[in-house]
Amino acid sequence: HAPRWWRLAQLGPRCPQLWALGWSGPGTAGAGQARRPGGSEAKMASGRRAPRTGLLELRAGAGSGAGGERWQRVLLSLEEDALTVSPADGEPGPEPGAQREPEPAQLNGAAEPGAASPPLPEALLLQPRRVTVRKADAGGLGISIKGGRENKMPILISKIFKGLAADQTEALFVGDAILSVNGEDLSSATHDEAVQVLKKTGKEVVLEVKYMKEVSPYFKNSASGTSVGWDSPPASPLQRQPSSPGPLPRDLRDAKHMSLKMAYVSRRCTPTDPETRYLEICSADGRDTLFLRAKDEASAKSWAAAIQAQVNTLTPRVKDELQALLSATSTAGSQDIKRIGWLTEQLPSGGTAPTLALLTEKELLLYSCLPQTREALSRPARTAPLITTRLVHSGPSKGSVPYDAELSFALRTGTRHGVDTHLFSVESPQELAAWTRQLVDGCHRAAEGVQEVSTACTWNGRACSLSVHIDNGFTLWAAEPGAARAVLLRQPFEKLQMSSDDGASLLFLDFGGAEGEIQLDLHSCPKTMVFIIHSFLSAKVTRLGLLA
Repeated sequence: HAPRWWRLAQLGPRCPQLWALGWSGPGTAGAGQARRPGGSEAKMASGRRAPRTGLLELRAGAGSGAGGERWQRVLLSLEEDALTVSPADGEPGPEPGAQREPEPAQLNGAAEPGAASPPLPEALLLQPRRVTVRKADAGGLGISIKGGRENKMPILISKIFKGLAADQTEALFVGDAILSVNGEDLSSATHDEAVQVLKKTGKEVVLEVKYMKEVSPYFKNSASGTSVGWDSPPASPLQRQPSSPGPLPRDLRDAKHMSLKMAYVSRRCTPTDPETRYLEICSADGRDTLFLRAKDEASAKSWAAAIQAQVNTLTPRVKDELQALLSATSTAGSQDIKRIGWLTEQLPSGGTAPTLALLTEKELLLYSCLPQTREALSRPARTAPLITTRLVHSGPSKGSVPYDAELSFALRTGTRHGVDTHLFSVESPQELAAWTRQLVDGCHRAAEGVQEVSTACTWNGRACSLSVHIDNGFTLWAAEPGAARAVLLRQPFEKLQMSSDDGASLLFLDFGGAEGEIQLDLHSCPKTMVFIIHSFLSAKVTRLGLLA
């Protein structure tokens, strides 16, 4: 009676995946020497990183549950420049707020005796995957392995113990070949060497694996193999009652690919989410949106951080492309782009919306999606000149903010129609610090660049011109037709004791002189001039080193 590993070895000639992984087969030259991966596998090992994969749930539309939503289990694959969502077998998850039950026993480990194994997602067969396993204080990895160089086989996962670390990833499967552990190649490792490598790992283990469809049926219902865990597995596998979900929407039967180029990633997409395990990803053009649910908050946070990290690696290229467009756009001149990124804006209606912010030397440009042409770039949804824009708060505030007051900031811009206020939130303290600092610095740079502004006004019934200079202060000129240009009043910024306005057309300046408060009629909303005066003052204070 041939041993099980020998029966499995007979699959070699009929299993191209085994050959690709370096299994040389019995009776061939160099027996006992595993070949290095070749072809596409070699390219992956030497350059392109294996994608991160995992099982999440995708909001699939309306349902009959209390939350009015239905969810479908999907396989999420994160690559260098794209995100792929593939249908995975399994019923939709519980509605938001409902008590969650354990995952199906068949998804990761061996099925119960006599039970049919559901087919695994086709995407698992296409490429190597990178899976991070976080071990608990007891239990180890919770897997059994077979194979090895002496058997002319790759190292294969033959069993996954329910409830232990590997099972909790929901991303490892019986039949996965382990290509590397924490970057250490196992393609030529013996069985014992592989066991030792796995046992010597720390709390966090990164496994590079590839699913072997031809091999996995030989491991089903098998408890044999070498366990890498130190504790006994649970007495009985976790069970879950099956349900009968309705037919899936047509678009969920096929894989969806989303470019990560300037994609929007947010975890603050559900204000009433009690578990904070949701994340939302939108494509740069706004056409595709993925609303995903992870198994817990830690998983959602990990996925959001990983996706955002990949988006960030592509941002410099986007910035260069936009800079080329901006330099060729006559309306914007040759301004340099200082920062680009997504903000979550609170709308007047009470909702929120992704807003792409582009910060230049002089303006903050806001778009609903990534501009791809010069025409689109020259037509932002809103424009805020930095010299008339103020950062009024950053972090916690007394007002209503979207989801997380600690990561929000507000801007006010003086316009000829009044004051525009915008409230934004970001995803991390680092983003908040970067945006607020660059906005304040941008306001000061704009003030230093402009140096002086002038506007027509009326003072004591006389037509005048008010000039405000960042260094020379305030100058009021006579502007009667045919009259010589005469200075009516000149005061430095240091003498200004108070300024105010009526919100309609009047500007009030008090320099503490005998003339008392000066009332100027600007013939339009004075907010633009008020904000410019504030920008000049703030830039002067910063120039003196009085403000960090």
